[in-house]
Amino acid sequence: MRESIGSTWIFMLVISFTLIFSGFLVLTLSYSKIYKMKNEMTSIIEKYNGLNDESAGIINDYLSNSNYRTKGKCSENGDIPVYGSNTLTSTEVIEDFDTDYYYCITYRVNRQNKTVYKITLFYDFNLPVFGQLTKFTINGETYGIKYVNNY
Repeated sequence: MRESIGSTWIFMLVISFTLIFSGFLVLTLSYSKIYKMKNEMTSIIEKYNGLNDESAGIINDYLSNSNYRTKGKCSENGDIPVYGSNTLTSTEVIEDFDTDYYYCITYRVNRQNKTVYKITLFYDFNLPVFGQLTKFTINGETYGIKYVNNY
């Protein structure tokens, strides 16, 4: 009787560590996918000299083709214009900070009079049995862009 109880405990311990390891692996792979999307968005903005109609359309196409579905709230940054997308078909100025958006883009002008864009993407970690466990925010910035055609 004691051996069956001991082996059951060890079996449950092995199953628990396997689940923890699998969860960590899924979290890491999904998180790296979001970082790749963020890097691609910064590359698109830098390539097209800022956020304009063409770069916004390419970003929205890229995210929709990458099967990106996570939405989150953009933070209000005072007087810095904030752009976001809640349909992946258009990019608009965010006026309602209570609405969920797929991504948010702010910009500022640095000391060298170059525009730096800050991109915010959202990532939620959910498991089928447990549901949504937590939501992460991934941020990135572009290099300074001298000639910009802002939205």
